[in-house]
Amino acid sequence: MLHSTARVLLLFFFTGYFVFFLPSTCLLPLQSQANAEITQSTPTSSTKNDTLEQIIQAKQTLQEKLAEEEKKLKKEKSDSQQEELRGQIQEINSRIQALKSDFESIVSGVDPAEFSAVDETIDWQQELKELLSPILEEMKKMTARPRELELLRKQVGQYQKRMALTESAMKNIQDHLDRATSEGVKKELNGLILSRRQRYDELKARLAAVQQQLKEKELSRSSIFHSIRSIFRNFFKSRGLNLLFALSAFFIIFLLLREIQRLAHRKTRLGRLGEHRSFMLRLALIVYYLLTFLISLSAFLLVLYFSGDWVLLGLAFFFLFGVAWTSKQTLPKFWEQAKLLLNLSTVREGERIVYQGLPWRVMALNLYTRLHNPELRGGMIRLPLSALIGVESRPFYTNEPWFPTKTGDLVHLSDGTIGTIALQTPEQVILDTRGGAQKTYATLTFLGLNPINYSVNSFAVFTDFGIDYACQQDIVHNIPDILHKHVMSILEERGYAADLIELVVEFKEAAASSLNLLIFAKFKGEQAVNYFPLCRLLQQAGVDACTKYNWGIPFTQITLHQAEEKKESSCRTPDIEE
Repeated sequence: MLHSTARVLLLFFFTGYFVFFLPSTCLLPLQSQANAEITQSTPTSSTKNDTLEQIIQAKQTLQEKLAEEEKKLKKEKSDSQQEELRGQIQEINSRIQALKSDFESIVSGVDPAEFSAVDETIDWQQELKELLSPILEEMKKMTARPRELELLRKQVGQYQKRMALTESAMKNIQDHLDRATSEGVKKELNGLILSRRQRYDELKARLAAVQQQLKEKELSRSSIFHSIRSIFRNFFKSRGLNLLFALSAFFIIFLLLREIQRLAHRKTRLGRLGEHRSFMLRLALIVYYLLTFLISLSAFLLVLYFSGDWVLLGLAFFFLFGVAWTSKQTLPKFWEQAKLLLNLSTVREGERIVYQGLPWRVMALNLYTRLHNPELRGGMIRLPLSALIGVESRPFYTNEPWFPTKTGDLVHLSDGTIGTIALQTPEQVILDTRGGAQKTYATLTFLGLNPINYSVNSFAVFTDFGIDYACQQDIVHNIPDILHKHVMSILEERGYAADLIELVVEFKEAAASSLNLLIFAKFKGEQAVNYFPLCRLLQQAGVDACTKYNWGIPFTQITLHQAEEKKESSCRTPDIEE
């Protein structure tokens, strides 16, 4: 509890530091020049009178200069000079009007331009240009060096092309000069070839200068690693620092508000799993989630605003505009999630759902929903709310099982495997088989094998036991009762009688070479671990009874009978009292 309180206080301290102190301390040096200009243009109450006097003196000086220029205009006869003087007079008038506006603004505290901006039409192209210009300027600065190199390479190519054309022109002129016979033509061709040679020399000199510049640029170019490091260093010296402060303010306030919510959950009944929450409380939680995001986002934008970093602020607004624009497609999904949070959708808190083939109880519907299966190890999972869209829940009964088995239960699968549950999780079920080896199934595969659970309620073991036909006379009435008592005595001797529910010994059928009895014993589920020993014990009891009462155990043989002979029976059946 003390740890949680200390964490909240620490987050609160850092939040106040980043939001309220950083804009006036760390972020102020980044904009010192701009703040200095604002300070100069916004006088305090102690210097307001001096400022007004300076404005009046400056206006008088401009008015005197205006009068001189107007006198010169009246005396000037030249049209060009008159036009120049009119431009100067117009500029002086504009400066006088600006001083008047400043004077009125300082005295009244209201910008005079506000009175004439009632019906102003917004030029969206100009506004967008002003909005994007800082971002474009930053992009130009980042790509300045590659663009300079590309421009120099382009100039080298242009000069080389022009030199080749000039050289070709000089060759053609020389050919004409060699064939010319007229002195006049020769004179003109000599002048022309001279001008071309001068142009060639000029292009050659400019080409050498550009190549030298390109060479110096390429020599001064550092490696990619150093360039990237320099870019990041320059970025984090200015805008990177602003971005770091803004992100810190966002996450600190977000974590602080989330921690307050968690504390409220822990201090109240709201933090208990499966606790019913009213509709108004759920609505308040959704509003709190929205306010948490909006307040954190506002802190992020305010830090960028106080730092005066218009580039990052503009990029942030463009990003938010893009998110808002694309949210039109995701709005139905958000609406479904809001209905889930309000407990008004197809999944309700406290009900039962089937997720990925397994039953779960919905413990709490939040941004990350908790599902619980009490019969599985690690049976508590957290899911994003979007994962429950399209899922349906239903109420469940008190004794409704959440899984067909528990750890330690003896099960029999449809693939023939019999074993004890060693571990069952949402992903796998591990069985300890009869031989002691472990067999692992995927949980859904295990359920698909229709496990028979011997450890729940009760189970039965049964066996067929054959007796010789010599006992035919007593096989229906006396022998089953005697064998019943004998089996019961052995079960009592071994300590199984306390969990015995039912014991049945009956004549089953007359087989080809034996008279078969059915021995059926039903036990409580606690004895499921002794399933195989009990199966063997029934056979042992049958053999022991045959030995004790001299009942023959048949085996496959060929018997010859003579009609005239009467054979005595070797089966000795004692009285039931025996």
